[in-house]
Amino acid sequence: MERPISKRADLASLKVPGFSKLMDDLKKSMRITGLTNNTYVNYTRKLADLALHFNKIPEELTEEELRDYLSFLIETAKSKSLSEFKHTVYGIRYYFKICGKETQLKLPKLKFELRLPVVLSKEECRTMFEKTKNFKHRLVLQFIYSAGLRLSELVNIKWNQIDPDRMVVLIKQAKGKKDRYVPLSTQILTALTDYSVNGHKGEYVFNGEGENQRMSHSSVRFMMRSAIKRAGICKEGVCLHTLRHSFATHLLEEGLDIFSIKELLGHSRIQSTMIYLHVVDQVKYPKFSPLDTMYGKRETEEMETVRTRYAKLTLEHNSVQNELPDQLKLFDLGI
Repeated sequence: MERPISKRADLASLKVPGFSKLMDDLKKSMRITGLTNNTYVNYTRKLADLALHFNKIPEELTEEELRDYLSFLIETAKSKSLSEFKHTVYGIRYYFKICGKETQLKLPKLKFELRLPVVLSKEECRTMFEKTKNFKHRLVLQFIYSAGLRLSELVNIKWNQIDPDRMVVLIKQAKGKKDRYVPLSTQILTALTDYSVNGHKGEYVFNGEGENQRMSHSSVRFMMRSAIKRAGICKEGVCLHTLRHSFATHLLEEGLDIFSIKELLGHSRIQSTMIYLHVVDQVKYPKFSPLDTMYGKRETEEMETVRTRYAKLTLEHNSVQNELPDQLKLFDLGI
């Protein structure tokens, strides 16, 4: 089931001459180039905002009007995040490209924004799951965390994608139209068995109102919001996607290499996965010099003796320094 067109796009189709044709042209082009329906909805929503603002389609705008509109968006932005502005710029840029007007209007180049993801600790995740008493809701949230799933991936999982023999789940045609396998937790398999026994046997693992309908995105987000509230988690920016971030971070902290995590998450670029290197708990990583490993690590007991001896020498040195005449102190300091 495709994501429905936004109300803003419907309104622009009724009020702005030529906007319906714009949407048709955009749909055909994006179908050919393989862009997703979500991208189409985001682009048409932002192009609709632009069209309704001037009451004319984007290709009729002057460079000055476009510049004024982009400036207006930056000034009235509710958040410092570039995500909404980015959709506007990319949408306009894509549409001008298919219209053959790519070089006539100069659009700003957006710089990459390094924003570290919010991550929950294992203790916070455990508390959240334990506080979620509804069996199905808890299973949904644990499933997302256990395999690092995106929301769209979770709601699209069918029973025939679960392989209990190999303990994997096949994620089909996810972001970037790629298939991948993710681990099937033993706890999830046990819960799914109970869940299935209790009559949940539709096409999708997590069905919606009808037996063969997918669970809605809004329902899953509601489950997460309720779980966060019950667990008393007050971190800013915690959302459903935080479970995916936490999955990746916890695996990294437990020693799984970054390239394996990239494949599990379904990232196209390793740069996307490397963001988790900035949020791992560094305390869990042993700190040592490569010189020590060159000759073999010293035993803990031996190192404790070395540290004690060093501390004693430091005290003795400080004691001698305090007894030196002022002139000698200056000489010793190199003054």
